[in-house]
Amino acid sequence: MKSTTTSIGLGVLGIVFLIVAVLYALGVLQFLASTSGPHYKHAVLFTVLAVASFVGANFARPKGTIYVTDRPRR
Repeated sequence: MKSTTTSIGLGVLGIVFLIVAVLYALGVLQFLASTSGPHYKHAVLFTVLAVASFVGANFARPKGTIYVTDRPRR
């Protein structure tokens, strides 16, 4: 199922994941962390989630159609 809405949603989710990753790396965000300070493992996790969201957005976007006339002639 290819949809522009799904693609945009996954792109926005990827941006949110990147923001959360930066906040964890800077030590500003302490949600679900037992200690204070920077949490690099959480930052790496959210960076991986962001990359996965961007890859999903790329697969979800509608692609252009290749017509028979666009192929090179022999």
